[in-house]
Amino acid sequence: MHLKTKILPALAVILAAALQTARADTNEIAELYGRAAGIASPQISPQGTHLAIECAPQGLPSLCVFDLTGGAEPALLGLDSTYRLKDFFWADEERLIFRFGSFERLQTQSGMQEFEAKRAVSYDVNSGESTMLMSDMRGMVNTSNIVSLLPQEKHKVLALGWMYDGGETSGTIMPTKSTGGWLPRTYIVDLKNGKSRKAETFPKHTDEVVFDQYGREVARLRRDTNLGTSTVYKGRDEIYSETDIDVRNLSLIALEESVGDLIVWIDRGENHGLNYMSLRDGAISPVMIGDRPASGAATIIDPYTRTLVGVEYGGEWDQQVFLVPELDAAQSAIEAAMPGKHVTITSWTADRSKVTVALEEAGRPADYFVYDSAAGTMGGLGSAGSHLVNRPVGNVISISYEARDGLTVPGFVTLPPGKMQADGPFPLVVLPHGGPFLHDTASFDWWSGAYAEAGYAVLRPNYRGSTGSSPAHHFAGYGEYGGKMVDDVIDGAAWAVAQGLANPGGYCIVGGSYGGYSALMVAARDAAQVKCAISVNGVTDPILRLAGFTPKSDAYNEYEAMLGSGRFSDEASRAAIMPVRQVNTISANTLVMHGREDTRVPFRQFTQMRSEAGNRPNFTFVEMEGEDHFLQSTYARTDVLKQTLAFLQAHHPAQ
Repeated sequence: MHLKTKILPALAVILAAALQTARADTNEIAELYGRAAGIASPQISPQGTHLAIECAPQGLPSLCVFDLTGGAEPALLGLDSTYRLKDFFWADEERLIFRFGSFERLQTQSGMQEFEAKRAVSYDVNSGESTMLMSDMRGMVNTSNIVSLLPQEKHKVLALGWMYDGGETSGTIMPTKSTGGWLPRTYIVDLKNGKSRKAETFPKHTDEVVFDQYGREVARLRRDTNLGTSTVYKGRDEIYSETDIDVRNLSLIALEESVGDLIVWIDRGENHGLNYMSLRDGAISPVMIGDRPASGAATIIDPYTRTLVGVEYGGEWDQQVFLVPELDAAQSAIEAAMPGKHVTITSWTADRSKVTVALEEAGRPADYFVYDSAAGTMGGLGSAGSHLVNRPVGNVISISYEARDGLTVPGFVTLPPGKMQADGPFPLVVLPHGGPFLHDTASFDWWSGAYAEAGYAVLRPNYRGSTGSSPAHHFAGYGEYGGKMVDDVIDGAAWAVAQGLANPGGYCIVGGSYGGYSALMVAARDAAQVKCAISVNGVTDPILRLAGFTPKSDAYNEYEAMLGSGRFSDEASRAAIMPVRQVNTISANTLVMHGREDTRVPFRQFTQMRSEAGNRPNFTFVEMEGEDHFLQSTYARTDVLKQTLAFLQAHHPAQ
């Protein structure tokens, strides 16, 4: 691992960029919006003396660490292109832990496989030294799962790993087709030297374990996918069970801070959403926020106590609701002081007296601050896009439309800077999100922002299956992976024309991951209207993707349910949802780009599509060497924007 540490003079130097106000050409737009040089996700230390921020002054996601007392110069922890930053958090006042992934090709019991290995590193703010954690367990795919900070043991944390019960080496790369079981095992890890020692091994079929802040087991979930059963245990006592479950229905999340019961997620049925589970008898009751159930809200977990402190609802914005008085008061105070701004608290000190916060307006990069409740002050940290601070950006408007079967589909349209709906129509680009179980919001989006600056109206539909709306909207996507989810996108383009937002006569469709799959399917199904299609890291053969999971595993069952169990009894039904089988019907000019080190949507999806397309002149294929699925770096984003903007201008010009 090549970890570079160097002293920086000030945060302003990291974020410095020339402000541009003149209209840019497509290459300049790509360089502006592809730039990952801003900051993100500030994390304040437990006592508030240090701050860690994701930054990218060298184009790659890295970490900037600051001494808020002024006792030391800022430091840059720069990862090279081999390592992709995942997240980071404070273990204590002296130690920052950051996690990263790396692409590896390894020999397994099932042959050569490509994996993303996940690792964790401890950084000492006093010495500036970095230590790989669990370096004595490098045979494990994932050594980064920290489950407790162990406040009772100085410079120690508790990690959870997995041991294959049929192999000789703990946690070795898994055989993909084996019917053997996996045993979770905890390790106490020394943050100074990275070494680990075994703590506890859990029984076969243990799927999840909830720990308290001291690393003690609170409850565990046993799932037997062969029998279709899920059972929750407190110690040796069974407190809850489900049967006939093919797809994961229950997840254990955390403790509830005041009551002491479990917080669990139930995915289906009348108890869908967040619930309390009694540790006494397994009784289920909904988590209430005021007078309504939390339902589809996501959880906010305190990193120090490992307990639930709030929830987050989706929608036009992801809206936080805090259940503890200190964070609720901080949120209210900031909202009162900053009217018209959307407030997101990103971290807090152990006593919750100081918080870091993101302030946003629709379509603009977030600005970050530290709020001190005792002093009543808020200090600026910087922007997610300092180079765009004085630049007009696209106008994001919230919209909804009716799909052909009557379902209401929410979404967003980003118009060129300074333009309103009355200024239309505009050339249209449809940009469905990935996932597919994710959702777009009004927050800044580099991809749609770049296209809007180039002169396009950009439609981002939250098609059925998307999260962030109602459970009914989400579940309407099951079994419609290549069906009504695609129709929703096509219907959105037709709606934009009818509303006067889009020029009649055709549009282009662009997407990444599932969005890339959607782009190819829309090009096949709406061929008369699609002028061009662009797929980045997209699924081209969902049946092949399904075959990549272990049969009857949770991942297999979930993906099969998403595709639609029972839909594939004949060749025609399978071909109908496979872009790789639709190349003859895709007449639009089509650009397919894929990262060579993508493990989320394996590179084989790209090569199979390229082989099937053969020499058809309307297809262009681009390998992105050294890139993974997530386009985190300046280099990846700029490359994607340059190539896709040039493709759009060639086949669907904006000016």
